[in-house]
Amino acid sequence: MKKIFLLPLVFLGLMLFSTSCEESLAEYNIDPTNPTEVTLNLLMPEILSSSAYNEGTNPNRIAGIIMQQLVGLDAQQLAYNDYVLTSDVMDNFWRTGLYAGVLKSCDVIIKQAVVDERPFYGAVAKIVMANELGKAASMFGDIPYSEAFQGAENLNPAYDTQEAIYTSVQTLLDEAISELNGLEGDGGFIGGDLVFGGDIASWEKTAHAYKARYYMHTSKRNSGDFANAIAQVDMSFTSNAEAPFFTFDDTQIGNWSLAKFGVDRPSTLGIDNRFADMMAGDLRADLYFNIASEEDGIITYSFFDDPSGGNMFWAQNAASIPMISYVELMFIKAEANAQLNGAAPGMLADAINASYDLLQFDRSAEFITPAMDTITIGEEIDNYIAANAGTGNVQEIVEEAYKAYYGFNFHETWSNFRRTGFPELTPSAGASEGLNPSLVIPRRFLYVASEVQTNATNLEAAQSRQQGALLDVPVWAFE
Repeated sequence: MKKIFLLPLVFLGLMLFSTSCEESLAEYNIDPTNPTEVTLNLLMPEILSSSAYNEGTNPNRIAGIIMQQLVGLDAQQLAYNDYVLTSDVMDNFWRTGLYAGVLKSCDVIIKQAVVDERPFYGAVAKIVMANELGKAASMFGDIPYSEAFQGAENLNPAYDTQEAIYTSVQTLLDEAISELNGLEGDGGFIGGDLVFGGDIASWEKTAHAYKARYYMHTSKRNSGDFANAIAQVDMSFTSNAEAPFFTFDDTQIGNWSLAKFGVDRPSTLGIDNRFADMMAGDLRADLYFNIASEEDGIITYSFFDDPSGGNMFWAQNAASIPMISYVELMFIKAEANAQLNGAAPGMLADAINASYDLLQFDRSAEFITPAMDTITIGEEIDNYIAANAGTGNVQEIVEEAYKAYYGFNFHETWSNFRRTGFPELTPSAGASEGLNPSLVIPRRFLYVASEVQTNATNLEAAQSRQQGALLDVPVWAFE
């Protein structure tokens, strides 16, 4: 009844007092049980959880297959072994995981933080957005950004070049660092930070870490970025404990995405035997995978099902996933120094040590060697480092990063390979020329079907700039 009589009264008021009453009619019809704006402390968990969840979703699992750490055992995953990566493969990720998901939410937070005068939230959203843009650009090349979040005003955004995206990534991170440095008090923090609980210094270190990552991405184009990466590492974390971890729930709706895939799609994805062979004798292998079956001398390894009843370290429902790890920073610093100076064996040793620490090995516990000798786990780790970090050249560093990044950092393993050529991998013998004329290990993902259908003109312009953007065409940074 109130709505029936309210509108005539409003119109009468407008007629009588038009010079003083400028409120929109919409203001008189707000439903208090259906808010149109979500507070920043409720928006923040969404971008943090979405960003962390993306680390184990389709593009990263497929990167693991491309890098011969994971292998498809059934269903679509079998085709991925041979690089049958059509335009529909990444469609859901592009639409809901990326543009209508974490990127759009970051854009909303950045704008709302200005209105609400809570700059902490805007700075963190810029950090998350920068990383998601950088990862997407490394996978697809040119992508929409500068026109991407205009809503109905522009439903067909142009594609920024990958070079421009990397510039935007560094700019967003610089802005975030500056804004965090300039905060007074807590920057308007009112909750919702599920990673650092509003700790400003920790988010600033995270921004420096991402700057180091993306300087390494562009180092093939600009050798000065090796020094830039080292400088950023030195302003970031000093231990695994300082890194940003997102911890998932042990539930069917709140679990880590790689574990969810193991639960929902059992026996469709396993461990590539070549990776298992490379990890032979390495203590980390026992936390990465186990033997799921053995028949006629053929061993199938699983990343998920543990005969003891638990799950592998990186496939637990309630896993704590680093958004960017101290381990990665140590490998960045080692490689950048080796690129500049020829070798960095001491830094490689530090990076490998960090990898074992991330996996929470008890170094005082005893370990029985294949020769039946009893030593401590710490001694075994030292023996591994002595045998594998002696040279400290670029190839050795990148190959050790390949082992250390398993389970949580597949996209950076793929980026390292495309940038350096290490580790030396053999392309699938079953690769088809259709989408991959050169029959090489894929250099990118194809653009998605939804863009073909809704943004064809801008998509075709981006493809034309990138020699067709098929799977064998390197993205700009890794040419």
